[in-house]
Amino acid sequence: MPVSVGQVLATPAVQAGHPEVLCAADRVDRTVRWVHVFEGPDPTGLLSGGELLLTTLIALPDDPGEQRGYVRALVDAGAVALVIELGRRFAKVPDVMVAEAADAELPVIALHKVVKFVTITEAVHAQIVDEQHDLLTFARQVHEAFTAFGVEGADAQTIVDRTAAMAGAAVVLEDLGHEAVAHALAGASASEVLRDWSARSRLAAEGAGTRAAPEQGWLVTDVGPRQGVWGRLVLVGSPAVPEPAAQMLLERAAQALAVARLLERDVASVRARAHARLLGELLHARGGVEEDLRAAAGALGLAPASRYLAVCLAPVGPAAERDGSAHGSGILAAPQRDQELAETVVAAAATARLSALVAPIEDGVVGALVALTGKLTETTTLDRLARALDGTPVRHVRATVRERDGLVRAGADLAEAAYVARAAALMPERQRPAYYRITDIGIRGLLMLLGDDARVTAFAERELQALLVHDAKHGEGLVDVLRQYLEAGGNIAALARASHLSRQALYARLRSIERVLGADLADAETRTGLHVALLAKDVAAR
Repeated sequence: MPVSVGQVLATPAVQAGHPEVLCAADRVDRTVRWVHVFEGPDPTGLLSGGELLLTTLIALPDDPGEQRGYVRALVDAGAVALVIELGRRFAKVPDVMVAEAADAELPVIALHKVVKFVTITEAVHAQIVDEQHDLLTFARQVHEAFTAFGVEGADAQTIVDRTAAMAGAAVVLEDLGHEAVAHALAGASASEVLRDWSARSRLAAEGAGTRAAPEQGWLVTDVGPRQGVWGRLVLVGSPAVPEPAAQMLLERAAQALAVARLLERDVASVRARAHARLLGELLHARGGVEEDLRAAAGALGLAPASRYLAVCLAPVGPAAERDGSAHGSGILAAPQRDQELAETVVAAAATARLSALVAPIEDGVVGALVALTGKLTETTTLDRLARALDGTPVRHVRATVRERDGLVRAGADLAEAAYVARAAALMPERQRPAYYRITDIGIRGLLMLLGDDARVTAFAERELQALLVHDAKHGEGLVDVLRQYLEAGGNIAALARASHLSRQALYARLRSIERVLGADLADAETRTGLHVALLAKDVAAR
Protein backbone atom coordinates (compact mmCIF):
# COMPACT_ATOMS: atom_id res chain seq x y z
CA MET A 1 0.00 0.00 0.00
CA PRO A 2 1.23 3.60 -0.58
CA VAL A 3 2.92 5.14 2.47
CA SER A 4 0.81 7.91 4.04
CA VAL A 5 1.78 10.76 6.35
CA GLY A 6 -0.05 8.96 9.16
CA GLN A 7 1.99 5.80 8.58
CA VAL A 8 5.22 7.80 8.71
CA LEU A 9 4.16 9.31 12.03
CA ALA A 10 3.43 5.83 13.37
CA THR A 11 6.95 4.52 12.71
CA PRO A 12 9.12 3.91 15.81
CA ALA A 13 11.68 6.38 14.48
CA VAL A 14 9.14 9.24 14.51
CA GLN A 15 7.38 8.11 17.68
CA ALA A 16 10.70 8.44 19.50
CA GLY A 17 10.41 12.20 18.93
CA HIS A 18 6.98 12.42 20.65
CA PRO A 19 5.20 13.85 17.59
CA GLU A 20 2.29 16.30 17.92
CA VAL A 21 0.06 17.16 14.96
CA LEU A 22 -0.53 20.92 15.18
CA CYS A 23 -2.93 21.35 12.24
CA ALA A 24 -4.67 19.57 9.32
CA ALA A 25 -4.89 16.30 11.25
CA ASP A 26 -7.56 15.13 8.83
CA ARG A 27 -5.09 15.28 5.93
CA VAL A 28 -2.50 12.81 7.24
CA ASP A 29 -3.89 10.24 4.78
CA ARG A 30 -1.91 11.92 1.99
CA THR A 31 0.57 9.70 0.18
CA VAL A 32 4.27 10.32 0.84
CA ARG A 33 6.36 9.94 -2.30
CA TRP A 34 9.66 10.72 -0.55
CA VAL A 35 11.12 12.12 2.70
CA HIS A 36 13.42 15.14 2.33
CA VAL A 37 15.64 16.85 4.94
CA PHE A 38 15.99 20.61 4.39
CA GLU A 39 17.48 23.36 6.55
CA GLY A 40 17.52 26.32 4.18
CA PRO A 41 15.24 29.39 4.24
CA ASP A 42 13.64 28.78 0.82
CA PRO A 43 12.55 25.31 -0.38
CA THR A 44 11.48 26.59 -3.82
CA GLY A 45 13.00 24.53 -6.60
CA LEU A 46 14.08 21.68 -4.34
CA LEU A 47 10.78 19.79 -4.17
CA SER A 48 8.78 18.15 -6.97
CA GLY A 49 5.61 17.19 -5.07
CA GLY A 50 4.62 14.48 -2.62
CA GLU A 51 7.49 15.07 -0.18
CA LEU A 52 7.38 15.04 3.60
CA LEU A 53 9.88 17.66 4.81
CA LEU A 54 12.04 17.14 7.94
CA THR A 55 13.61 20.27 9.39
CA THR A 56 14.75 22.04 12.58
CA LEU A 57 14.03 25.49 11.00
CA ILE A 58 17.52 26.49 12.07
CA ALA A 59 17.91 28.86 9.09
CA LEU A 60 14.42 30.34 9.23
CA PRO A 61 14.33 34.13 9.86
CA ASP A 62 12.32 35.63 12.70
CA ASP A 63 10.24 37.78 10.36
CA PRO A 64 6.59 36.54 10.44
CA GLY A 65 6.14 37.42 6.76
CA GLU A 66 9.07 35.25 5.74
CA GLN A 67 7.79 32.46 7.98
CA ARG A 68 4.40 32.57 6.25
CA GLY A 69 6.17 32.67 2.88
CA TYR A 70 8.13 29.54 3.81
CA VAL A 71 4.88 27.63 4.39
CA ARG A 72 3.33 28.96 1.16
CA ALA A 73 6.42 27.86 -0.78
CA LEU A 74 6.03 24.33 0.61
CA VAL A 75 2.37 24.25 -0.35
CA ASP A 76 3.10 25.56 -3.87
CA ALA A 77 5.83 22.93 -4.29
CA GLY A 78 3.37 20.14 -3.42
CA ALA A 79 4.75 19.08 -0.05
CA VAL A 80 2.38 16.77 1.85
CA ALA A 81 3.58 17.49 5.42
CA LEU A 82 6.08 19.52 7.44
CA VAL A 83 7.80 17.84 10.43
CA ILE A 84 9.72 20.22 12.73
CA GLU A 85 12.11 19.17 15.46
CA LEU A 86 11.88 21.66 18.34
CA GLY A 87 14.65 22.79 20.65
CA ARG A 88 17.48 23.81 18.31
CA ARG A 89 15.85 26.92 16.84
CA PHE A 90 12.37 27.25 18.28
CA ALA A 91 10.81 26.02 21.50
CA LYS A 92 7.48 25.94 19.69
CA VAL A 93 6.45 26.25 16.10
CA PRO A 94 5.66 29.91 15.28
CA ASP A 95 1.93 30.58 15.40
CA VAL A 96 1.94 32.33 12.00
CA MET A 97 3.33 29.18 10.38
CA VAL A 98 0.70 26.98 11.99
CA ALA A 99 -2.09 29.36 10.95
CA GLU A 100 -0.81 29.57 7.36
CA ALA A 101 -0.47 25.79 7.16
CA ALA A 102 -3.96 25.28 8.61
CA ASP A 103 -5.44 27.56 5.93
CA ALA A 104 -3.63 25.53 3.25
CA GLU A 105 -4.53 22.19 4.89
CA LEU A 106 -0.84 21.26 5.19
CA PRO A 107 -0.20 19.01 8.21
CA VAL A 108 2.46 20.42 10.56
CA ILE A 109 3.95 18.06 13.11
CA ALA A 110 6.17 19.07 16.02
CA LEU A 111 8.78 16.67 17.44
CA HIS A 112 9.30 17.38 21.12
CA LYS A 113 12.34 15.10 21.41
CA VAL A 114 15.55 15.07 19.39
CA VAL A 115 15.69 12.27 16.81
CA LYS A 116 18.10 11.23 14.09
CA PHE A 117 16.57 12.31 10.79
CA VAL A 118 18.57 9.64 8.98
CA THR A 119 16.77 6.97 11.01
CA ILE A 120 13.41 8.34 9.82
CA THR A 121 14.46 8.62 6.16
CA GLU A 122 15.91 5.10 6.10
CA ALA A 123 12.76 3.56 7.58
CA VAL A 124 10.33 5.45 5.34
CA HIS A 125 12.37 5.09 2.16
CA ALA A 126 12.55 1.34 2.72
CA GLN A 127 8.74 1.22 2.86
CA ILE A 128 8.43 3.38 -0.25
CA VAL A 129 10.90 1.30 -2.22
CA ASP A 130 9.14 -1.90 -1.15
CA GLU A 131 5.81 -0.42 -2.26
CA GLN A 132 7.27 0.62 -5.62
CA HIS A 133 8.75 -2.85 -6.06
CA ASP A 134 5.37 -4.41 -5.29
CA LEU A 135 3.74 -2.10 -7.83
CA LEU A 136 6.28 -3.06 -10.50
CA THR A 137 5.76 -6.75 -9.73
CA PHE A 138 2.00 -6.31 -9.97
CA ALA A 139 2.39 -4.40 -13.23
CA ARG A 140 4.41 -7.28 -14.68
CA GLN A 141 1.73 -9.78 -13.62
CA VAL A 142 -0.97 -7.63 -15.21
CA HIS A 143 1.04 -7.29 -18.40
CA GLU A 144 1.59 -11.05 -18.66
CA ALA A 145 -2.06 -11.85 -17.97
CA PHE A 146 -3.54 -9.42 -20.46
CA THR A 147 -0.95 -10.12 -23.14
CA ALA A 148 -1.99 -13.77 -22.92
CA PHE A 149 -5.62 -12.72 -23.28
CA GLY A 150 -4.78 -10.90 -26.49
CA VAL A 151 -3.03 -13.95 -27.91
CA GLU A 152 -5.80 -16.35 -26.85
CA GLY A 153 -8.66 -14.11 -27.98
CA ALA A 154 -10.29 -14.05 -24.54
CA ASP A 155 -13.89 -12.85 -24.37
CA ALA A 156 -15.20 -10.00 -22.23
CA GLN A 157 -16.33 -12.18 -19.32
CA THR A 158 -12.94 -13.86 -19.03
CA ILE A 159 -11.23 -10.48 -18.91
CA VAL A 160 -13.66 -9.15 -16.30
CA ASP A 161 -13.26 -12.30 -14.19
CA ARG A 162 -9.47 -11.98 -14.15
CA THR A 163 -9.61 -8.24 -13.42
CA ALA A 164 -11.82 -8.84 -10.38
CA ALA A 165 -9.56 -11.65 -9.16
CA MET A 166 -6.44 -9.47 -9.42
CA ALA A 167 -8.15 -6.44 -7.84
CA GLY A 168 -9.81 -8.40 -5.06
CA ALA A 169 -13.04 -6.49 -5.69
CA ALA A 170 -16.13 -6.69 -7.88
CA VAL A 171 -15.83 -5.47 -11.47
CA VAL A 172 -18.68 -4.58 -13.82
CA LEU A 173 -18.58 -3.91 -17.57
CA GLU A 174 -21.52 -1.80 -18.71
CA ASP A 175 -22.60 -0.53 -22.11
CA LEU A 176 -23.59 3.06 -22.89
CA GLY A 177 -27.16 2.23 -21.87
CA HIS A 178 -25.86 1.42 -18.36
CA GLU A 179 -26.67 -2.29 -18.65
CA ALA A 180 -24.17 -4.61 -16.95
CA VAL A 181 -23.13 -6.84 -19.84
CA ALA A 182 -20.46 -8.66 -17.81
CA HIS A 183 -19.61 -8.79 -14.14
CA ALA A 184 -17.50 -10.64 -11.60
CA LEU A 185 -18.44 -10.38 -7.94
CA ALA A 186 -15.16 -11.37 -6.23
CA GLY A 187 -17.02 -12.83 -3.25
CA ALA A 188 -19.66 -10.12 -2.96
CA SER A 189 -23.37 -10.83 -3.46
CA ALA A 190 -25.11 -9.91 -6.71
CA SER A 191 -27.78 -7.98 -4.81
CA GLU A 192 -25.08 -5.89 -3.15
CA VAL A 193 -23.18 -5.10 -6.35
CA LEU A 194 -25.87 -5.04 -9.04
CA ARG A 195 -28.98 -3.80 -7.23
CA ASP A 196 -30.52 -0.88 -9.18
CA TRP A 197 -27.37 -0.85 -11.29
CA SER A 198 -28.60 1.35 -14.13
CA ALA A 199 -29.95 4.03 -11.80
CA ARG A 200 -26.82 4.07 -9.63
CA SER A 201 -24.52 4.08 -12.64
CA ARG A 202 -26.19 7.14 -14.12
CA LEU A 203 -25.29 9.05 -10.95
CA ALA A 204 -21.60 8.14 -11.20
CA ALA A 205 -19.08 10.71 -12.35
CA GLU A 206 -18.98 11.42 -16.06
CA GLY A 207 -15.82 12.50 -17.79
CA ALA A 208 -12.85 11.19 -19.70
CA GLY A 209 -10.14 8.83 -18.55
CA THR A 210 -10.01 6.97 -15.27
CA ARG A 211 -11.88 8.69 -12.48
CA ALA A 212 -13.28 8.10 -9.02
CA ALA A 213 -16.99 8.13 -8.21
CA PRO A 214 -16.74 8.88 -4.47
CA GLU A 215 -20.45 8.67 -3.67
CA GLN A 216 -20.64 5.15 -5.04
CA GLY A 217 -17.14 4.15 -3.94
CA TRP A 218 -16.25 3.23 -7.53
CA LEU A 219 -13.27 3.62 -9.82
CA VAL A 220 -14.40 4.07 -13.43
CA THR A 221 -12.67 4.05 -16.81
CA ASP A 222 -13.98 4.24 -20.36
CA VAL A 223 -13.75 1.31 -22.77
CA GLY A 224 -13.04 1.96 -26.43
CA PRO A 225 -11.14 4.66 -28.39
CA ARG A 226 -11.70 8.30 -27.46
CA GLN A 227 -14.00 8.90 -30.43
CA GLY A 228 -15.71 5.51 -30.13
CA VAL A 229 -16.28 4.78 -26.44
CA TRP A 230 -18.79 1.93 -26.17
CA GLY A 231 -18.78 1.12 -22.47
CA ARG A 232 -17.37 1.68 -19.00
CA LEU A 233 -15.44 -0.62 -16.71
CA VAL A 234 -16.24 -0.13 -13.04
CA LEU A 235 -14.29 -1.31 -10.00
CA VAL A 236 -16.84 -1.56 -7.19
CA GLY A 237 -15.82 -1.10 -3.57
CA SER A 238 -12.37 -1.15 -1.99
CA PRO A 239 -9.75 -3.15 -3.91
CA ALA A 240 -7.18 -5.32 -2.20
CA VAL A 241 -4.38 -3.56 -4.09
CA PRO A 242 -3.12 0.05 -3.78
CA GLU A 243 -5.03 2.70 -5.71
CA PRO A 244 -2.26 3.24 -8.32
CA ALA A 245 -2.22 -0.51 -8.94
CA ALA A 246 -6.01 -0.63 -9.17
CA GLN A 247 -6.05 2.23 -11.66
CA MET A 248 -3.33 0.64 -13.77
CA LEU A 249 -5.18 -2.71 -13.71
CA LEU A 250 -8.50 -1.14 -14.68
CA GLU A 251 -6.96 0.76 -17.59
CA ARG A 252 -5.13 -2.31 -18.86
CA ALA A 253 -8.34 -4.34 -18.64
CA ALA A 254 -10.19 -1.66 -20.59
CA GLN A 255 -7.59 -1.91 -23.35
CA ALA A 256 -7.99 -5.70 -23.43
CA LEU A 257 -11.77 -5.33 -23.66
CA ALA A 258 -11.42 -2.92 -26.57
CA VAL A 259 -9.33 -5.52 -28.38
CA ALA A 260 -11.77 -8.30 -27.45
CA ARG A 261 -14.61 -6.33 -28.97
CA LEU A 262 -12.75 -6.27 -32.29
CA LEU A 263 -12.99 -10.07 -32.23
CA GLU A 264 -16.73 -9.89 -31.60
CA ARG A 265 -19.20 -8.41 -34.02
CA ASP A 266 -20.43 -5.60 -31.79
CA VAL A 267 -21.51 -4.68 -28.28
CA ALA A 268 -24.66 -6.75 -28.83
CA SER A 269 -22.48 -9.87 -28.94
CA VAL A 270 -21.08 -9.04 -25.50
CA ARG A 271 -24.63 -8.48 -24.24
CA ALA A 272 -25.78 -11.78 -25.76
CA ARG A 273 -23.05 -13.63 -23.88
CA ALA A 274 -24.16 -11.97 -20.66
CA HIS A 275 -27.77 -13.06 -21.28
CA ALA A 276 -26.56 -16.61 -21.97
CA ARG A 277 -24.57 -16.73 -18.73
CA LEU A 278 -27.48 -15.54 -16.62
CA LEU A 279 -29.97 -17.89 -18.27
CA GLY A 280 -27.49 -20.69 -17.62
CA GLU A 281 -27.35 -19.72 -13.95
CA LEU A 282 -31.14 -19.68 -13.77
CA LEU A 283 -31.40 -22.99 -15.56
CA HIS A 284 -29.13 -24.63 -13.00
CA ALA A 285 -29.88 -22.39 -10.00
CA ARG A 286 -31.38 -25.16 -7.84
CA GLY A 287 -32.56 -22.81 -5.12
CA GLY A 288 -30.37 -19.86 -6.00
CA VAL A 289 -30.85 -16.62 -4.12
CA GLU A 290 -33.84 -14.86 -5.70
CA GLU A 291 -32.64 -11.40 -4.68
CA ASP A 292 -29.20 -11.91 -6.24
CA LEU A 293 -30.61 -13.29 -9.50
CA ARG A 294 -33.14 -10.47 -9.77
CA ALA A 295 -30.38 -7.92 -9.25
CA ALA A 296 -28.28 -9.54 -11.98
CA ALA A 297 -31.25 -9.70 -14.35
CA GLY A 298 -32.15 -6.08 -13.64
CA ALA A 299 -28.58 -5.01 -14.37
CA LEU A 300 -29.01 -6.60 -17.81
CA GLY A 301 -32.19 -4.65 -18.44
CA LEU A 302 -34.91 -7.13 -17.44
CA ALA A 303 -37.83 -5.13 -16.09
CA PRO A 304 -38.81 -5.73 -12.44
CA ALA A 305 -41.82 -8.06 -12.14
CA SER A 306 -43.38 -10.49 -9.72
CA ARG A 307 -44.21 -13.05 -12.43
CA TYR A 308 -42.07 -14.52 -15.19
CA LEU A 309 -42.58 -16.92 -18.09
CA ALA A 310 -40.11 -19.35 -19.66
CA VAL A 311 -40.26 -19.78 -23.46
CA CYS A 312 -37.92 -21.87 -25.63
CA LEU A 313 -37.59 -21.98 -29.41
CA ALA A 314 -35.91 -24.49 -31.70
CA PRO A 315 -35.12 -24.00 -35.41
CA VAL A 316 -36.75 -26.44 -37.83
CA GLY A 317 -36.33 -27.32 -41.47
CA PRO A 318 -34.99 -30.02 -43.76
CA ALA A 319 -32.31 -32.30 -42.41
CA ALA A 320 -29.59 -30.36 -44.22
CA GLU A 321 -30.74 -27.19 -42.49
CA ARG A 322 -31.01 -28.86 -39.07
CA ASP A 323 -27.47 -30.21 -39.25
CA GLY A 324 -26.11 -26.76 -40.07
CA SER A 325 -25.24 -27.16 -43.76
CA ALA A 326 -27.56 -24.31 -44.68
CA HIS A 327 -24.99 -22.04 -43.01
CA GLY A 328 -21.95 -23.82 -44.33
CA SER A 329 -20.01 -26.64 -42.79
CA GLY A 330 -17.86 -26.67 -39.68
CA ILE A 331 -18.32 -26.36 -35.96
CA LEU A 332 -19.52 -22.74 -36.18
CA ALA A 333 -22.60 -23.55 -38.31
CA ALA A 334 -24.94 -24.64 -35.50
CA PRO A 335 -23.98 -21.82 -33.12
CA GLN A 336 -24.51 -19.32 -35.94
CA ARG A 337 -27.97 -20.75 -36.61
CA ASP A 338 -28.89 -20.57 -32.93
CA GLN A 339 -27.57 -17.02 -32.64
CA GLU A 340 -29.61 -15.93 -35.66
CA LEU A 341 -32.72 -17.34 -34.02
CA ALA A 342 -31.83 -15.59 -30.74
CA GLU A 343 -31.43 -12.26 -32.54
CA THR A 344 -34.81 -12.85 -34.20
CA VAL A 345 -36.42 -13.40 -30.81
CA VAL A 346 -34.74 -10.29 -29.34
CA ALA A 347 -36.14 -8.19 -32.18
CA ALA A 348 -39.58 -9.79 -31.83
CA ALA A 349 -39.66 -9.13 -28.07
CA ALA A 350 -38.80 -5.48 -28.70
CA THR A 351 -41.54 -5.25 -31.33
CA ALA A 352 -44.01 -6.81 -28.91
CA ARG A 353 -42.87 -4.42 -26.15
CA LEU A 354 -41.83 -7.28 -23.91
CA SER A 355 -38.91 -7.25 -21.49
CA ALA A 356 -36.95 -10.50 -21.85
CA LEU A 357 -33.57 -12.15 -21.47
CA VAL A 358 -32.83 -14.13 -24.63
CA ALA A 359 -29.92 -16.42 -25.57
CA PRO A 360 -29.09 -19.91 -26.84
CA ILE A 361 -29.14 -22.20 -23.79
CA GLU A 362 -28.08 -25.43 -25.51
CA ASP A 363 -27.34 -26.64 -29.01
CA GLY A 364 -30.44 -26.11 -31.12
CA VAL A 365 -32.50 -24.32 -28.43
CA VAL A 366 -32.93 -20.62 -27.69
CA GLY A 367 -34.34 -19.71 -24.29
CA ALA A 368 -36.26 -16.60 -23.31
CA LEU A 369 -37.31 -15.47 -19.86
CA VAL A 370 -40.09 -12.90 -20.15
CA ALA A 371 -41.07 -10.49 -17.37
CA LEU A 372 -44.86 -10.25 -16.98
CA THR A 373 -44.94 -6.59 -16.06
CA GLY A 374 -48.01 -4.60 -15.09
CA LYS A 375 -51.23 -6.25 -16.23
CA LEU A 376 -49.58 -8.61 -18.72
CA THR A 377 -50.99 -12.14 -18.57
CA GLU A 378 -49.44 -15.34 -19.80
CA THR A 379 -51.90 -15.50 -22.71
CA THR A 380 -51.40 -11.88 -23.75
CA THR A 381 -47.63 -12.24 -23.60
CA LEU A 382 -47.56 -15.41 -25.70
CA ASP A 383 -49.93 -13.91 -28.26
CA ARG A 384 -47.83 -10.76 -28.61
CA LEU A 385 -44.63 -12.72 -29.04
CA ALA A 386 -46.22 -15.13 -31.54
CA ARG A 387 -47.50 -12.28 -33.70
CA ALA A 388 -44.09 -10.63 -33.68
CA LEU A 389 -42.38 -13.91 -34.62
CA ASP A 390 -44.80 -14.94 -37.36
CA GLY A 391 -43.26 -14.38 -40.74
CA THR A 392 -39.68 -14.14 -39.50
CA PRO A 393 -37.14 -15.77 -41.84
CA VAL A 394 -35.88 -18.35 -39.32
CA ARG A 395 -38.35 -21.24 -39.19
CA HIS A 396 -38.87 -22.51 -35.67
CA VAL A 397 -41.17 -24.07 -33.10
CA ARG A 398 -42.01 -22.58 -29.71
CA ALA A 399 -42.54 -24.20 -26.34
CA THR A 400 -43.56 -22.85 -22.98
CA VAL A 401 -44.51 -24.03 -19.50
CA ARG A 402 -46.54 -21.64 -17.32
CA GLU A 403 -46.11 -18.31 -15.60
CA ARG A 404 -44.31 -18.44 -12.28
CA ASP A 405 -44.00 -16.28 -9.20
CA GLY A 406 -40.29 -15.58 -8.91
CA LEU A 407 -37.29 -15.66 -11.20
CA VAL A 408 -35.77 -18.85 -9.79
CA ARG A 409 -38.90 -20.94 -10.42
CA ALA A 410 -39.33 -19.55 -13.92
CA GLY A 411 -35.66 -20.18 -14.69
CA ALA A 412 -36.01 -23.81 -13.64
CA ASP A 413 -38.83 -24.13 -16.20
CA LEU A 414 -36.35 -23.46 -19.01
CA ALA A 415 -35.22 -27.10 -18.78
CA GLU A 416 -38.75 -28.41 -19.45
CA ALA A 417 -39.40 -25.82 -22.17
CA ALA A 418 -36.12 -26.72 -23.90
CA TYR A 419 -36.99 -30.42 -23.78
CA VAL A 420 -40.42 -29.71 -25.28
CA ALA A 421 -38.96 -27.45 -28.00
CA ARG A 422 -36.42 -30.06 -29.12
CA ALA A 423 -39.13 -32.70 -29.32
CA ALA A 424 -41.52 -30.33 -31.11
CA ALA A 425 -38.90 -29.61 -33.76
CA LEU A 426 -39.25 -33.25 -34.82
CA MET A 427 -43.03 -33.06 -35.16
CA PRO A 428 -44.72 -33.11 -38.60
CA GLU A 429 -45.31 -29.57 -39.84
CA ARG A 430 -49.03 -29.92 -40.36
CA GLN A 431 -51.25 -28.16 -37.82
CA ARG A 432 -48.48 -26.96 -35.57
CA PRO A 433 -49.78 -25.01 -32.54
CA ALA A 434 -48.47 -21.54 -31.73
CA TYR A 435 -46.78 -23.03 -28.65
CA TYR A 436 -46.09 -26.61 -27.62
CA ARG A 437 -46.46 -27.80 -24.06
CA ILE A 438 -45.23 -31.03 -22.54
CA THR A 439 -48.61 -32.72 -23.11
CA ASP A 440 -48.19 -32.19 -26.87
CA ILE A 441 -44.98 -34.10 -27.57
CA GLY A 442 -45.96 -37.71 -26.81
CA ILE A 443 -43.60 -40.48 -27.78
CA ARG A 444 -41.02 -38.16 -29.32
CA GLY A 445 -40.44 -36.71 -25.87
CA LEU A 446 -40.04 -40.18 -24.40
CA LEU A 447 -37.51 -41.11 -27.10
CA MET A 448 -35.56 -37.94 -26.43
CA LEU A 449 -35.27 -38.92 -22.77
CA LEU A 450 -34.05 -42.35 -23.88
CA GLY A 451 -31.83 -40.96 -26.62
CA ASP A 452 -28.57 -42.13 -25.04
CA ASP A 453 -29.87 -45.65 -24.37
CA ALA A 454 -28.04 -48.09 -26.66
CA ARG A 455 -31.03 -50.44 -26.56
CA VAL A 456 -33.19 -47.84 -28.33
CA THR A 457 -30.53 -47.41 -31.02
CA ALA A 458 -30.23 -51.17 -31.45
CA PHE A 459 -34.02 -51.53 -31.75
CA ALA A 460 -34.24 -48.84 -34.45
CA GLU A 461 -31.40 -50.41 -36.43
CA ARG A 462 -32.88 -53.87 -36.16
CA GLU A 463 -36.30 -52.71 -37.36
CA LEU A 464 -35.07 -50.63 -40.30
CA GLN A 465 -31.71 -52.06 -41.30
CA ALA A 466 -32.92 -54.09 -44.28
CA LEU A 467 -34.80 -51.10 -45.72
CA LEU A 468 -31.87 -48.72 -45.13
CA VAL A 469 -29.49 -51.12 -46.90
CA HIS A 470 -31.94 -51.51 -49.79
CA ASP A 471 -32.22 -47.72 -50.25
CA ALA A 472 -28.45 -47.35 -50.07
CA LYS A 473 -28.06 -49.86 -52.90
CA HIS A 474 -30.98 -48.91 -55.14
CA GLY A 475 -31.88 -45.34 -54.18
CA GLU A 476 -35.63 -45.98 -54.28
CA GLY A 477 -36.44 -43.79 -51.26
CA LEU A 478 -38.56 -46.46 -49.59
CA VAL A 479 -37.71 -45.15 -46.10
CA ASP A 480 -39.32 -41.81 -46.98
CA VAL A 481 -42.39 -43.56 -48.35
CA LEU A 482 -42.70 -45.58 -45.15
CA ARG A 483 -42.39 -42.44 -43.06
CA GLN A 484 -45.12 -40.66 -45.03
CA TYR A 485 -47.37 -43.71 -44.87
CA LEU A 486 -47.06 -43.97 -41.10
CA GLU A 487 -47.51 -40.22 -40.55
CA ALA A 488 -50.68 -40.43 -42.67
CA GLY A 489 -51.96 -43.11 -40.34
CA GLY A 490 -52.00 -45.69 -43.14
CA ASN A 491 -54.49 -43.59 -45.16
CA ILE A 492 -53.57 -44.31 -48.80
CA ALA A 493 -55.86 -41.64 -50.23
CA ALA A 494 -54.36 -38.91 -48.04
CA LEU A 495 -50.85 -40.13 -48.81
CA ALA A 496 -51.54 -40.13 -52.56
CA ARG A 497 -52.72 -36.52 -52.42
CA ALA A 498 -49.72 -35.40 -50.36
CA SER A 499 -47.11 -37.27 -52.43
CA HIS A 500 -48.72 -36.63 -55.88
CA LEU A 501 -48.42 -40.35 -56.68
CA SER A 502 -51.14 -42.66 -57.89
CA ARG A 503 -52.60 -45.24 -55.56
CA GLN A 504 -51.23 -48.01 -57.77
CA ALA A 505 -47.71 -46.60 -57.47
CA LEU A 506 -48.06 -46.29 -53.71
CA TYR A 507 -49.36 -49.84 -53.33
CA ALA A 508 -46.40 -51.10 -55.38
CA ARG A 509 -43.93 -49.30 -53.12
CA LEU A 510 -45.62 -50.49 -49.96
CA ARG A 511 -45.45 -54.08 -51.22
CA SER A 512 -41.72 -53.53 -51.87
CA ILE A 513 -41.32 -52.30 -48.29
CA GLU A 514 -43.13 -55.38 -46.93
CA ARG A 515 -40.98 -57.67 -49.06
CA VAL A 516 -37.69 -56.05 -48.00
CA LEU A 517 -38.63 -55.96 -44.29
CA GLY A 518 -40.44 -59.28 -44.27
CA ALA A 519 -43.28 -57.52 -42.42
CA ASP A 520 -47.02 -57.01 -42.82
CA LEU A 521 -47.91 -53.31 -42.79
CA ALA A 522 -51.55 -54.19 -42.14
CA ASP A 523 -50.50 -55.32 -38.65
CA ALA A 524 -50.95 -52.48 -36.12
CA GLU A 525 -48.09 -53.62 -33.89
CA THR A 526 -45.75 -53.79 -36.88
CA ARG A 527 -46.68 -50.25 -37.89
CA THR A 528 -46.16 -49.04 -34.32
CA GLY A 529 -42.72 -50.65 -34.09
CA LEU A 530 -41.60 -49.17 -37.42
CA HIS A 531 -42.92 -45.74 -36.50
CA VAL A 532 -41.07 -45.79 -33.18
CA ALA A 533 -37.89 -46.87 -34.97
CA LEU A 534 -38.17 -43.97 -37.44
CA LEU A 535 -38.82 -41.50 -34.64
CA ALA A 536 -35.81 -42.84 -32.74
CA LYS A 537 -33.69 -42.24 -35.84
CA ASP A 538 -35.00 -38.68 -36.08
CA VAL A 539 -34.22 -38.00 -32.44
CA ALA A 540 -30.71 -39.44 -32.79
CA ALA A 541 -30.06 -37.36 -35.91
CA ARG A 542 -31.07 -34.20 -34.06
